[in-house]
Amino acid sequence: MTNKEVPKRWLLISLGNHFRSDDGVGPYLLHKLKASIGDSAEFLENGGDMVGLLGQWKGRRVCLVDAVRIEGQKPGNLIRVNGLEDSFAPSLCNTSSHGFSLAEAIGLGETLQSLPRQLVVFAICAENFTCGNRLSAEVEKAALLAEQQITALVKADNGGQQCTNNP
Repeated sequence: MTNKEVPKRWLLISLGNHFRSDDGVGPYLLHKLKASIGDSAEFLENGGDMVGLLGQWKGRRVCLVDAVRIEGQKPGNLIRVNGLEDSFAPSLCNTSSHGFSLAEAIGLGETLQSLPRQLVVFAICAENFTCGNRLSAEVEKAALLAEQQITALVKADNGGQQCTNNP
């Protein structure tokens, strides 16, 4: 794929499983973003196929959302990192639905020259990864904050709101 073939719109990716309570925050947020920003971005729900990301995100501007459990972080904390420059805190979530971690996928992508050109990661600290389809109140609040930030990011890169007041 040449640079001319790479879509210019953001690719918004959710990780997680709808049926593992707070782990479903990624798909939940992706659904909300589809409704609010529509054609301003592309959307991809990824249930944890980290190897599949390598072909899906190569050369793209990517915003990725996932639930994490990190020592010292409270449920509902929102962590935003530059996935290509910042290091990731080791996840303590041994109940992950992913075959391997996002950090490992980035490392493999680097080795295979299959990285996105930009990667913004929104990690929402969660606690409940048991069977169920309801988000905890803290995680749902963090999802709303992430939605605002992602919407602002996408709109800023798409030129913001159009001016309709012509003199």
